[in-house]
Amino acid sequence: MAFRVLSASAFAIAIFVGVAIAAVVDKGPPYTSDQFMEISYERVPEQFKANLPKWWAKAPKYLKDRILNSPSEMWWAIILCNYQGFRPESHGQDSADKCEKEWYAASQRGKAQWSPDGHYIEPSEACLKRNKRTQWGELVCD
Repeated sequence: MAFRVLSASAFAIAIFVGVAIAAVVDKGPPYTSDQFMEISYERVPEQFKANLPKWWAKAPKYLKDRILNSPSEMWWAIILCNYQGFRPESHGQDSADKCEKEWYAASQRGKAQWSPDGHYIEPSEACLKRNKRTQWGELVCD
């Protein structure tokens, strides 16, 4: 009986240690390429994960530097805006900063429309009356 108790507690410790090791630690920028690869699997969409190593190997230096020096929650916005042709050196309509900030804000608004148990949250009456919208017509309630 003592063997079973020891085995069960050893098993519980092994599971706890395994979970602790599996968790990705994100200490913030600047990151290394290895940290990017490890953390990005939690930050990019499922469809992009298979191509991530090949994409990262071919990414231009300016893009890698921009990603590695940005908070990890912004990585996907940076990747998308770069793909769409927005560049960091621009300050006009094709500004990467503007694109990334707008995309990130829109993604956060989208998350706020869902409850933790997966139900859609309707906009409040005050938000509907205010009728504030993005340039694409999306209702902004923040």
